[in-house]
Amino acid sequence: MAKVGSLKNKSIVIFLLFLAAFILKAALTTSINKGDILVIEEWSRVLYQEGLAGSYFREGWVYTFPTQPPLMMLLYWFSRWLYEQKYFLSIWHNFCRLPPAFIILWLDKNGPLFLVKLWGILADLLSAVLVYQVIKKVTKKPSKAFWSMIFILFNPLLIFESSIWGQVDMLAALFGLASFLTFFQKGIGKIVSPIIFCLGVMLKPSILVLAPIYLVFLFGQLIKNPLERGKILKQVFLGLLISLVLAILTFFPFLNSSESFPGQLNAIVTRRILPSAKGVSKVATSAYNFFTLFFKIDKTLGSQKVAFLTLDQLGDFLFLLINFLGGAFLFSLIRKKDLPSKQVEVISFTGYFVAQGVFLFKTGMAERYFFPAFLFVCLLFFLVDDQKVKIGIFLQMVAWFFNLTTSFYLGGSEFLDHTLRQNNFLGTRIASLFSLLVFFFISINYLKNRKFSFFFKNELK
Repeated sequence: MAKVGSLKNKSIVIFLLFLAAFILKAALTTSINKGDILVIEEWSRVLYQEGLAGSYFREGWVYTFPTQPPLMMLLYWFSRWLYEQKYFLSIWHNFCRLPPAFIILWLDKNGPLFLVKLWGILADLLSAVLVYQVIKKVTKKPSKAFWSMIFILFNPLLIFESSIWGQVDMLAALFGLASFLTFFQKGIGKIVSPIIFCLGVMLKPSILVLAPIYLVFLFGQLIKNPLERGKILKQVFLGLLISLVLAILTFFPFLNSSESFPGQLNAIVTRRILPSAKGVSKVATSAYNFFTLFFKIDKTLGSQKVAFLTLDQLGDFLFLLINFLGGAFLFSLIRKKDLPSKQVEVISFTGYFVAQGVFLFKTGMAERYFFPAFLFVCLLFFLVDDQKVKIGIFLQMVAWFFNLTTSFYLGGSEFLDHTLRQNNFLGTRIASLFSLLVFFFISINYLKNRKFSFFFKNELK
């Protein structure tokens, strides 16, 4: 009975923590509303009022035409639909006095902005659930899992990104991590895994940086499981086929019946989604990385030449190098006798190494493009035993938070503009150097910890 009571009390505590995190994030959605969130609110409202069909090329948008993938635009449409159903809350209140009147009044005033930010908030909560379950399962330590849950629920980075900025990068990052972990599930896990990855891309294309290492991961599973190779291939192929069908179906509500489907599909992708994701090629768009250590952030074009290469070409080369190294780490560090905790640990490091490496060494990166690495490094923090790696991950959070907040507030702050952009961008270069040093500090110390012999052969002897 004592054990049952203890489990019940723990469940109550967890519920209250999730409720507290939700209330905190919801309350902050009304604190600052400028920039991107106003664009998103207009999409949500107009899509509901005027319909989805032809909306990607409709005239008359106050800010800009839709630029997000159709699955994300459907969620924004649903946000407005939820707001328009708010009268049901009044009916329930009159019937049973729930919800309280102040909640109804708050939603009536703040609902349009809160509900488009809701998807980022839900992503934060679901990320906490996923990390909690993974840590609990692979470490067999409920207390460590509990603290990992709190680390996600009340992480300042996530609170700022979802509640204040109103972005949904964590939603795609959640799907990115889940696609790796789902592969290990028995039954239909290998079918569902590519579907989850595809859905993540249809929400936010930023997780495409994980696509090469995801393919390496699938290839590695085929090599390590020769007896099940045929079965795995069939399941993955089925998953990819279902993914393709689902991706195409998400476009249908946005099409005009008067034009051909292939032509409209191509136009939405090439003239709306991709130009928004790529923009004008610069060495970095508000991202403190390798290129902003030497060149001017937001100003230097990727087409500028250094020796015989353009900076974009150099970025592409470094992109390939990062993925090659990530694939080598993934193949070399996972060993047949490893416990599940070590396998998940290696995947966590590799996911972080590739996603953050691309953020640091690829041109055209914006300040939020580090998010595909976020959950991987959170898992790593609670799985690795090396204190140096833990310190490095804490510093990584500091670097990300600084990049995120300064980019958001830069336009309206003379202090930040002077600190980061004056004296030949000295502040930006210091922040960029700090980001690079943190990345190398984590990577080198983790590889030492796992005794990766290629880099540390002499020392390990």
